[in-house]
Amino acid sequence: MTTIAGIVGILLMLILMFAGVNLAFSFFISGFIGVVMILGFGGGLTYLQTIPVTTAMSYSLAVLPMFMLMGDFAVMGALTTDAYGAARKWFGRLPGGLAITSTVASAIFGAICGSGQATAMVMSQVAWPEMKRYGYEPKLGLCSIAAAGPLAILIPPSTPIIIYGILAQTSVGKLFMAGWLPGILLTLLLCITTAVLVKLRPAWAPRAEKTTLPEKLRSLKAAWPILLLVVFIMVCIWGGITTVNEAAGISVIVCLIIVICKHRAGGKKILQTLKESAVQASGLFFMFIGIQLFNAFMGLSKLPAMLSSWVTGLALPPMAIIWVIVIIYLVLGCFIDTPVIMMLTIPLFAPAVSALGFDLVWFGILSTMCVALGSITPPVGICLFVIGARVKEVPLITLMKGVWPYVIATFAATVLVMYIPQLSLLLPSLMS
Repeated sequence: MTTIAGIVGILLMLILMFAGVNLAFSFFISGFIGVVMILGFGGGLTYLQTIPVTTAMSYSLAVLPMFMLMGDFAVMGALTTDAYGAARKWFGRLPGGLAITSTVASAIFGAICGSGQATAMVMSQVAWPEMKRYGYEPKLGLCSIAAAGPLAILIPPSTPIIIYGILAQTSVGKLFMAGWLPGILLTLLLCITTAVLVKLRPAWAPRAEKTTLPEKLRSLKAAWPILLLVVFIMVCIWGGITTVNEAAGISVIVCLIIVICKHRAGGKKILQTLKESAVQASGLFFMFIGIQLFNAFMGLSKLPAMLSSWVTGLALPPMAIIWVIVIIYLVLGCFIDTPVIMMLTIPLFAPAVSALGFDLVWFGILSTMCVALGSITPPVGICLFVIGARVKEVPLITLMKGVWPYVIATFAATVLVMYIPQLSLLLPSLMS
């Protein structure tokens, strides 16, 4: 009976989600109905009394609104635009320099905002006009922006990594450190891919104007706030100076002070940013309440335990089972946003992966890279649609054709992380 209820609950959740119902309500409604099916109406009310309170009071969740607010302040104060300008000064003369600049700037911006789609959207507004002015081919310029968007969900502080840590009950601090080397590796591979494409098609990327060393050094004056924030967060966490939550809270204050000192925000603008960030954070908290209710229902239905037993019982080598999970992530990443995929799958896959003897920190980075790859893979690829909606003069089919070299590079980075675990586990081991 409980198994049937679990299947019915999952089907109901999927029906609501694809019918356009808000994701938080989809999780909440299907979770509550599922609990009622198993425990009765009184049991469902009992869960409603406890789960919203315990979820909203969770200390580990406090990191999310803090990092979101820091990102909003950085965007409000145009700190990310300054970082792009500095990167353009340093890399603009290289073959495909502006595209490489957008990749590096996306990595920096992503470290602040934590959203692949937001990074792709912002960089298409900031970087593409410059590339277009210099005669860049859209297959190179826009596709390099789309491919760099997923860096935001890999390089910390990353919202999907935080979500994974909460759901898999794994140290967020270790996950943050684990994301750095894979993030740098992917950034380098994307830059190399751009350089190779320009070598084969020089007409795709005319070089930018030459800049002198003093001009390059002066550009760093505008870029230092972003670098300061990233270094500050990592030093505090890695050095054991603060917890992840404390580092997030302090970084919000530091970011706000920098913006005010640069005279880029008044009281009205700050209050508006606070309001918008609070609205986004409250929506995310409500989604967490819904997913926790749905996870409680899944626990009652025994489906996660059954899936874990089935996966571990497959007559396949452990790495072959990981490949099965990776393929599932790649497919889901084409259609569903990254945080939603994490919320749907981590409670199901994490116990199975742990039972197979794999490190959950390693699996967190691997799963994040898989959904990042899915977000740029045609025929869907959410980041492609985001850019296509912003840059309407370029047909979407052009982006789908041009992004494949970057898809191959991202897939190569994913395979390297899969078979060389130390790429993700070296820095967390140094924390210990």
